[in-house]
Amino acid sequence: MVGTCRHPSEGDNTMRHKVAALGLVVASLTVSGSTPAEAKQGSSAATEVVTRTVRWGVTGDVPVPRNYVGDSRLDLAVWRPSTGTWHIRGARAIRWGRSNDIPTPADFTGDGKAELAVFRPSNSTWYIRGVGRVQWGTRGDIPVAANYVRDRRAEPGVFRPSTGRWFILGAAVISWGRPGDVPVPANYVRDGHSDVAVFRPSVGRWFVRGAAPITWGVAGDLPAPADFSGNGKAEVTVFRSSDGTWFIRGVGNVSWGRRGDRPLPGQYGGDRRADQVVWRPSNGTWYLRL
Repeated sequence: MVGTCRHPSEGDNTMRHKVAALGLVVASLTVSGSTPAEAKQGSSAATEVVTRTVRWGVTGDVPVPRNYVGDSRLDLAVWRPSTGTWHIRGARAIRWGRSNDIPTPADFTGDGKAELAVFRPSNSTWYIRGVGRVQWGTRGDIPVAANYVRDRRAEPGVFRPSTGRWFILGAAVISWGRPGDVPVPANYVRDGHSDVAVFRPSVGRWFVRGAAPITWGVAGDLPAPADFSGNGKAEVTVFRSSDGTWFIRGVGNVSWGRRGDRPLPGQYGGDRRADQVVWRPSNGTWYLRL
């Protein structure tokens, strides 16, 4: 075990032990159910598009794409809450976690590969395979760990919806957001680390700490920020589940997906640009636009 930290309470700014972690905010993004349908393709920016359809997962799985092998590409993967099993395409299944956990895979050690990890809301503990466990957070928090301090590793962090406060291990408590906001940490300003940010679905506004608010999206949109242009910073982006359209600020609109799909952008093709990718819960299928 690397270290154990007591969970933060209101007004607690004290770091106990530093452990690197990266959270996957699965609790904050919800989608409505839909009838299986084929993804539709469209483009306003790319000149050449390669598409793939891969069946990987079943209804009830949680998609957890990450770079698990250190090759600079995201791997297709799902976590199965019913059995606590991770299914990574091209690798053997591994049991890690249990029902009601939130998967939080990340490169905790800085070796370029993500370790399997879960955040357990019942005891506010992070369980990191091969590293140890860390208690950080409290019941109702959303894990939002990322590399906030530019050290090649990520810090455990939680967003507290009830108060709009961020508790990042090793940093002061930050008030940024309010109840109903969706935490969307990413590197928006190309400064080598993730920025504290929230998306406010009720008004379609983005609030990035240190930058001016941006109106981008409407009620019902799902935030999906990523570096689609390959310039080293994430573009403000929303996925409109009602018609499967991606609205990428400064880049253009792309039609890819259907109602109920989960947007999971990232570098699946191995180049510097993020790809539009959706996972369809109704049939466990990934639709990749590379």
